[in-house]
Amino acid sequence: MINNVKNAFDKAANDYDLSRKQIIPFMDIYYNTAVELTRQYENPTILDLGAGTGILTQLLHEVHPESSITLVDMSHEMLSKSRSKFASIDKFEYIEGNYLTMEFPSSYDIIISSLSIHHLTDKQKQILYKKIYDHLNNGGVFINADEVHGPTDKTEQMYKELENEHLYNQDISNQKKSEILERRKLDQPATLLDTISWYEEIGYKNVDIFYKYYRYFVIYGEK
Repeated sequence: MINNVKNAFDKAANDYDLSRKQIIPFMDIYYNTAVELTRQYENPTILDLGAGTGILTQLLHEVHPESSITLVDMSHEMLSKSRSKFASIDKFEYIEGNYLTMEFPSSYDIIISSLSIHHLTDKQKQILYKKIYDHLNNGGVFINADEVHGPTDKTEQMYKELENEHLYNQDISNQKKSEILERRKLDQPATLLDTISWYEEIGYKNVDIFYKYYRYFVIYGEK
């Protein structure tokens, strides 16, 4: 599965920024909610997991221009886009690797991720959430803008209908729509209730959901 995800996103890298904004409903509100939750920190150290082409990274840099940000992604092509995009910024570090199995190089004030962790199995998610907790500084925060599975068959069907309708209404080629639908077969989102439960069992404090629109959500937890 991991190699399938890597290959799919290597292939999608060239026009990922444009297609991401087209296929995610209310993406600006969604991503900016995650970034807004970081404003309480002054010049924080930041780890961006599954950073891809740096869409979220760019928003974080605008809010924290003096901060060092480490971008992690296993897709060489996606991370290459980030390197080009931020070529003039010397405070960024790039790590090509699997964040589930690699050693994190440090501890951080903020660990953040967007639309990435839902590719892991539920067991892998729990392992990663604990690993993240262990690499947060005291008072640090983990923010995840991601996808959840509906708690019932009915709600999951509602999620799928919404995202498919939104996709079909976009002004992109049928081939591109087919590629996006194929990538969605790699998704393995957990339910929201399970996700909150895992955070609390690990020890995160002040766990809350600050955004949710159908399957898209932003969860926050402090160490």
